Amino acid sequence: MKEIKYCQNCGLIISNIENSDYFSHISIRYCSDCSKKIEREKTAARVAALRKRKKIKDKFRDEQLVLLQQQNELLEKRIIQLREEIAHH
Repeated sequence: MKEIKYCQNCGLIISNIENSDYFSHISIRYCSDCSKKIEREKTAARVAALRKRKKIKDKFRDEQLVLLQQQNELLEKRIIQLREEIAHH
């Protein structure tokens, strides 16, 4: 295990095993400035992925709506035909 850890982004010394507890030392990866920057980037990526999933879901819903409207029109025409057939008999 490394005794001294450096920020994975900028290379700044972030932890020394002698001055911190073990679990804190192994879990830290970035300095405080880079940590904020990385967190903003992760948040932006999550939001972009959410928007993409929502766009795909909305497109599917809209396609299904069009199909249901077409089916409804066909059924309405069939009902009219059946009523006319009954009226002529």
